[in-house]
Amino acid sequence: MGGGILPATLHNNKVYFLFGKENRYADTPGWSDFGGGTENGEDFMTTAIREAQEELTGFLGGDKEIIELLQKHGTFDITNKGYRMHIFPMKYDPLLPFYYNNNQHFLQRKLDPNVIKHTKIFEKAEIRWVCVDELDQLKPTFRSYFQETIGLILKNKKTIESFVKKSLAVKRKKTSKKKSSAKKTRKKN
Repeated sequence: MGGGILPATLHNNKVYFLFGKENRYADTPGWSDFGGGTENGEDFMTTAIREAQEELTGFLGGDKEIIELLQKHGTFDITNKGYRMHIFPMKYDPLLPFYYNNNQHFLQRKLDPNVIKHTKIFEKAEIRWVCVDELDQLKPTFRSYFQETIGLILKNKKTIESFVKKSLAVKRKKTSKKKSSAKKTRKKN
């Protein structure tokens, strides 16, 4: 049993997912979500939150911040062979991969290789936003066991797109209402 998270966003009206690539010492190389196996009787969600912190080295925050991200709009869950991936919408940040990758490249060059091999926080060497329309073509670059999950994402593509667009549109509407009321306030003064 295991669990993981997969951030999703909208960019140029297309759905993108944030994937992580395993470091050079991984037994199964390639891209995947941020997840892993359960420890000490954890449920799917607890495992996903712990793994997200470890594999993203805190770039999305600690457990409190990740829980808030997952609860903000809810999750679209895909369960496959005892593993549950929680897809959740988040605001697009084009610089997130830039900062994460620079940090990881620096650390992985400077640290003793044994630290990289045996420390859970260095599992992902890099991260990248990937458009849903590219998943089928990029499927061979994903970890072998995760390729079936890519198939399930593609099978549920329309539902996932609708979930992400609806979730992020709600936030945009609230933001634009605040902006328009702020404009009205300024005109009155």
